[in-house]
Amino acid sequence: MSYLTHLKRSKHHHSCRWIVKYDDQELIREVKLIHNPDEYRSRSGRNLHTINGLIKILENDKARRNQILGEIQKETNETSEES
Repeated sequence: MSYLTHLKRSKHHHSCRWIVKYDDQELIREVKLIHNPDEYRSRSGRNLHTINGLIKILENDKARRNQILGEIQKETNETSEES
């Protein structure tokens, strides 16, 4: 089960928030659950996302990864046809 599926199926407390870390290609590298966002907010300037916001971010990331993977496969097929 993916984390996206887990978020859609499970119930979380309404005060829970998540932070998202990205890699150099602006793809998600890490997602962290913050149980007490009031304390966290004072220590860091990162955006805190609600569950609905996080689900949208993960869906967009999944679509982007599929697009990148499709482009790589297309390039691989073109290179193998040239050989």
